[in-house]
Amino acid sequence: MSNNRWSYSRLSVFEQCPKRYYYANIEKLPTPQHPAATRGTDIHNEAELYIKGEGPMTRGLGLFEEGFEQLKEGFENGTVFVEEDWAFDIDWQPAEWNEDKTWCRYKIDAYIKRPDRTVVIDFKTGRFMGNESTHEQQCALYASATYNRDPSIENIQAELWYLDHGKISRHSYTVDEIKERQETFHNRALKLTEATEYPAIASVQNCKWCHYGKSGVCNDYRSI
Repeated sequence: MSNNRWSYSRLSVFEQCPKRYYYANIEKLPTPQHPAATRGTDIHNEAELYIKGEGPMTRGLGLFEEGFEQLKEGFENGTVFVEEDWAFDIDWQPAEWNEDKTWCRYKIDAYIKRPDRTVVIDFKTGRFMGNESTHEQQCALYASATYNRDPSIENIQAELWYLDHGKISRHSYTVDEIKERQETFHNRALKLTEATEYPAIASVQNCKWCHYGKSGVCNDYRSI
């Protein structure tokens, strides 16, 4: 069993219910993909193809047509990078995706790097109300890792593009703020990567969407 790597999504699952994390990432028991997740993957693929000049503007991207056109122009001139796999080691230094020392891995939807501007963009599908805190934490992680890739950066902006709603949520971070948030993430992630026990945190809310309980794998499942 290997538990030496984390991502923001894995950390979220672990903190919600360690047992669910264990089934998904240690035992690697499969779960059916929800239609909303499949749609999200499809739209992300459409965005990547459009920015790279390899696909058309689609309905799923339509509310951000101008923004995607700007990303496409930036990609052409080398200031925008799209769908990149980034990773770092336990010291928050850049690492390759599959190195033995790799501690955290995450995917960047779009990254703008210009002398006057550094922006990390995450494309979101589905609802945004009620997810503000979780999504901001994801932005803070992106900012922390971006800074460690390029310590010359003095200010990093992370943006969430809610493609179904035409809304953008922006979060800016100074170096001091990044270092503070990074320490918090580090301590949270250590609890995951050093865990040896995975107790269930059973509740109506936690179990509501859990496949492992509904399928009978988890005996701690609480039905509504």
